[in-house]
Amino acid sequence: MKKLTAIALTAAIVVSAFTISACNDEKNNNVVSPESVEEIDSSVSEVSEEESSEVVSDIAAVESKPEISASKLSEINAFISNYKNIPSFSSSSEGIEAKKISSGKTIDLILDNSSFTFSSLVAQQFKNAASSAGFESVICGESDGTSTYYSSELESAIKQSDVVLMYGDINKDDVATQIEIAQANGIRVLSAGSVGKGEKDHYVDYTIPINYQLAGKLLADWAVFKNKGKVNALAINNSDSMLSSAIYKGFADEFQTYVTSGYCTVVSGSNLEVGNGLALKIKQAVEKDPNLNYVIVLDDSMINDAISGVAQSGKKLGIISTGGSLSAFEAAENGSLEMLVAQSYEWTAYAMVDYALRVLNKSELPQEQDVPVRVVTAESIKDDLNNNTYPDIGGFYEICFGASFLTGYSGLWNL
Repeated sequence: MKKLTAIALTAAIVVSAFTISACNDEKNNNVVSPESVEEIDSSVSEVSEEESSEVVSDIAAVESKPEISASKLSEINAFISNYKNIPSFSSSSEGIEAKKISSGKTIDLILDNSSFTFSSLVAQQFKNAASSAGFESVICGESDGTSTYYSSELESAIKQSDVVLMYGDINKDDVATQIEIAQANGIRVLSAGSVGKGEKDHYVDYTIPINYQLAGKLLADWAVFKNKGKVNALAINNSDSMLSSAIYKGFADEFQTYVTSGYCTVVSGSNLEVGNGLALKIKQAVEKDPNLNYVIVLDDSMINDAISGVAQSGKKLGIISTGGSLSAFEAAENGSLEMLVAQSYEWTAYAMVDYALRVLNKSELPQEQDVPVRVVTAESIKDDLNNNTYPDIGGFYEICFGASFLTGYSGLWNL
C-alpha cells in the first residue's frame, strides 16, 4: 500500500474510541414504538429462515468429459492473471458531494463480531472512511456477536443515527423486529459482507452488491489450471457463515463447468470449532481420501486449521484460500498457502461508506460496488516487497491493494 494508506492504517489501529464525535440528539422525537410497528405495512422483501439458511452440499463426481483443451487452459490462466497485480480504482458511479450529504448526520456500523479479525479491520477503516466523508458522528462499538448486542444497537440507532450498516454474518431473523422498528423511524438499514452480488439479504433496505462469488471462481480456476481439469478437492466451509456459502457458489459453478474428471467433498465447521476440533476433522477427511489433490478454504478464519489438519495427516496437498486477515497474508507469504485470493478490508470499508452516501442522497445505486480481490502467492509477495518503494512499510498487507481507492474516492466524493 502507498504511504498515504499506511499512515491511515496506523492511525486506525491506534485509535481506540469507537464513537468519533457527539451524537445528533435531534432524532429523539416521533419515535415509533415496538407495539405500533406490527401495524406498519413493510415493503421489504422477507425470506424465511429455511430459505435464507444456506446448506453446502458435495459436488458429486463430475461426468466424464473430454480433457480440457490447451486453449481453454490458457484462457483460464489469462483470467487468473488479470487479478495478480495491484488493482486500480474503478467506478462508474456519478460524483457526489460527500460532505454536503453527510453534514450533521450519524452513521452506525453494527459488526458481526469484533473477535473476527477481518471484521475488526473493516471496522477500523470504516471509521476513517466515514470521517473523511464528513459524517458528524461515526458509531462502531465492540460487538460480542450476540443477538442481544445487535438488538441494542438497532434500538439505539433510532435516537441517534441516520443510516445503519450491518456487516458480516448477522442473522437478520433474530433481529427482524428491531430492524423493522428502525426502518419505521426513518433509518435506512444496509447490509454488507453476508451475501454475494445479485443476492438480497432479507429484512434490510439495501444489500451492497459485492462480487464475493468471484473469489470462489478464482479458487476453482486455480485448481483446474494446475491440474489440467482433474481436480479432487476438499472444501472447508463455515456453517455459520452466509458469506462462506456465497463464495462456495462461485466455486461450485466454476468447478462444475471446467473440471473434466474429479469431485469435491465438503467439510463444514462452525465458529465454535475453529481452533477447537476443526483441524482434527480436516485431518480425518484428508486421511480418508487418498485421491485428494487440493484443499479449498472458503473462510479465512479456518485457514490455520486447514494447514494444521493437512500437516497432521502427513500428506502434501495444495491448500488455497480466500481471506484478508493478517494471518491469511502471513500464510501466503510463508508458503503455507499455495495461493490466496486476497480481500481488502480497507477497500471494503470505503465502498460501504460510498454506498451509504448514495442511499442518503437518493442517488442511482451501482449494480456492483467496486471491491476487488487479488491473487497472491509467496513468490508474488516476495516480488512486491522487493519492489516496494516505501521502506517504512513492513508488511505485504500494507501494499497488497495499493492506494488508488483513497484518491479514487476522494475524487468521487469531491473532497
